[in-house]
Amino acid sequence: MKLLVACSLAAVVAMGCGGKKNRKAADLAGLAAVPATAQVVVAADVARVASSPLVVRAVETLLLKDSDLASRWQRLHDTCKLEIKQLKSVVLAIGPHAEGAQVGTGPVLMIVTGNLVETDLAECVRGIVGQGGGALTAKTIEGRTLYQAKDGKRTMFFAFGRPDTVVLGANEAYVKEALGNGKKLADNAELTSWIKRADQSAPIWAAGRVDERVRGGLVKVTNNQLTQGPAAIILAVDPTDGAKLDVGAVMASPADAKTLESFAKTQLGLMAMGAQKYNLGSIVDKVAISADSDVVRFKVALSMTDVNLLISALDGGVTTAQDSPPSAPSTGSAAPP
Repeated sequence: MKLLVACSLAAVVAMGCGGKKNRKAADLAGLAAVPATAQVVVAADVARVASSPLVVRAVETLLLKDSDLASRWQRLHDTCKLEIKQLKSVVLAIGPHAEGAQVGTGPVLMIVTGNLVETDLAECVRGIVGQGGGALTAKTIEGRTLYQAKDGKRTMFFAFGRPDTVVLGANEAYVKEALGNGKKLADNAELTSWIKRADQSAPIWAAGRVDERVRGGLVKVTNNQLTQGPAAIILAVDPTDGAKLDVGAVMASPADAKTLESFAKTQLGLMAMGAQKYNLGSIVDKVAISADSDVVRFKVALSMTDVNLLISALDGGVTTAQDSPPSAPSTGSAAPP
C-alpha cells in the first residue's frame, strides 16, 4: 500500500508539465502505453482509492514518518493547488529486470490519466523545480516533447501520451519505449492472459510474473509435492470499506493448484493457532482458500474493526472491537490532512 501511495504522490509531482500536442503521434493512455516488455502491472482507480479511510490513514502515517516527503507534498499543494478529483487512474508498470536480479526490480513506469490542464501543470512543475535550484529541459522524440526534471539528486522524465495522460519514470529509455510506436501490452500474450484473470473492476488490481527463485523455493517448502511454483500472481484489492483482498496464484496445472490449496490450508490452520496469542484468530478464520482449475485463490474480507485490530497487533498495541475506525477522508484539496 505504501508503495502505491508513494508512487501516486510522485506521479502527481512529476506530471506537472505538459508537452506540445502532436496529432501525428499515436494517442497513448492507461494500459495502451505499457510496453510489451512489462513484467508486472498495477492499476488503481484514484477516486475510489482516495476515498478509502484505510488509504487516508496510510498517507497520514507515511507523511508523519517521512518529513522530507511531507515537505515536498506540502510544497506541491501550496504551489499547484491540485485536487485529487482531477486524477482518474494510475497505472504502474515494472519492466524487465537485470540479469540475476529479482522480478520487480526493473525500471518503473507511471501512467497518470485525468482532467489535466497543460498550462497550469507546466507552471506548477517549473515552480517546484525552480524552488529547489533544479532544472527543466526538453527535447522532441517520437513526435512528442520529452521533459527531464532535475531536483537535487532526483531525476524524472515525462511527456504527454495524449492531452489527458502523462507518462513518466526515472528511466529515460523505458519512458521512450512507452511513448514509441513499438510493441505494447496487447502484444504480450502471457501477461495479458494473467491480467484477464484479475478482477479489473476492483479499485486496485495487479498481475505479474513470479521470480524463478520464489517458484523454486515454494517447491522445496512443499517437499517437492509441487512440480512447479506459481508462474504469476494476480491481485484485486478493495479498501473502500475495510479491506477486501483476492490473491490468485497461477499454477502450471490443476493438479499443482490442488496440491498448493491443500498445503496452504494446512499452514493456515497452524497460523490460526498462533494468531490466538494476539487475539487475531477471528481474522485468520476469514481467510478462504480454494483451487479453481489452475489458479489457487486466497480471499479475505475485513471490516474496519478487523483492520483496526490487525494494525494494532502489528504496532504492538491493544485495540478493542469498540475502537472507532479511521476518520473519513477530506474532499476537494489534494493536500494531506
